[in-house]
Amino acid sequence: MNNERIEKIKANLNGLGTKTGEMYTNQQLVDVLKEFQSALAKGVFEKTHAENLRDKDLLVHFEALAKEYGLDQTSTFLRLKRNLNNLGYTIGSYIKGLNGERVARKTLKLLSLDKSAKILYNVQLEDDDAEAEYDAIVITPYGMFVIEVKNWGSSVVITQDGILKKNDDREITYDLAGRMSIKQALLQEYIGDSFPEHYQSILMFPDESVTVENYYNGVLVCCGGGISYKIQEFTAGEDSLTSEQIMNIEQTIRAHHIIKKAPSPVNCNEIIEDYAVLMARIEEASAAQGKEETDIRTFEQEKDTDKTPITQQIKKLKTNSIPNAGWKKKITRVASAAAVAVPAFLGGLWFMKKL
Repeated sequence: MNNERIEKIKANLNGLGTKTGEMYTNQQLVDVLKEFQSALAKGVFEKTHAENLRDKDLLVHFEALAKEYGLDQTSTFLRLKRNLNNLGYTIGSYIKGLNGERVARKTLKLLSLDKSAKILYNVQLEDDDAEAEYDAIVITPYGMFVIEVKNWGSSVVITQDGILKKNDDREITYDLAGRMSIKQALLQEYIGDSFPEHYQSILMFPDESVTVENYYNGVLVCCGGGISYKIQEFTAGEDSLTSEQIMNIEQTIRAHHIIKKAPSPVNCNEIIEDYAVLMARIEEASAAQGKEETDIRTFEQEKDTDKTPITQQIKKLKTNSIPNAGWKKKITRVASAAAVAVPAFLGGLWFMKKL
């Protein structure tokens, strides 16, 4: 194995990926892991295409290379495959979580123009017993609204007990009632007596074509970008919060907001080690295969050169049998003499027979 090449590949990835023992926010984790994945892709694909690859493209192509050179069942490759799957899953799941904030910002654009309203995005609250993430909290004179964004499939069911289910064979469930009650409880705990009289939990699906079978009355459901209008419908009631109260609630929530950090679930150091070893082995196997193919082509060319046409072989044989013009003259004289001598000899035999 080419240890020098392995170290060079590892050096090219130095400083990339997450570090053991270091803590990251969700956004930091996504940014670092995406950069790391892109660097891995550049070692396997053409550089100009690497930035647009999905994680599955990287793994599928790398696995194809490993199979081509008989490395796909090695413990090194199997460990790398497991870690690359985890890398892709982690990036995808965290991006989905961050999309909740982006979608909320987009759909609440109209409401954000209302100067009497305050909107907080991506809030994290917790105490000794529970924690909760809020995609968006809207504080208005006519009430407070907590928005939960779910970018799920085309058909969902909310049971009477408040369990959200995907209406397919995957049996994915989410305790909507339980999670929203925790979010409300944490807000009540920190806001205290200033907690507004009018409070509403809203479940939003960004895709307006989603079909929702809702058998639970504790949460308002909204599909598509009409959530601002849904919230504005509550203005028909009597205002319960002054501008000063809205400002105090906003400041209280911000004061208790926690910038949550966690260690990376992806072992980037192990990925780098296995990736470097496999890339070096693939390069060696590819070079050896290329040399073998070159040797075969050379051998075939030499065989083709030796296959002289039969007419040339015959010509060569004739030339070797009659090397010069002198021999040709001697043969001609012998043939002429034979033409005279043979008839004469036969004539003599006939005459003697008559006697």
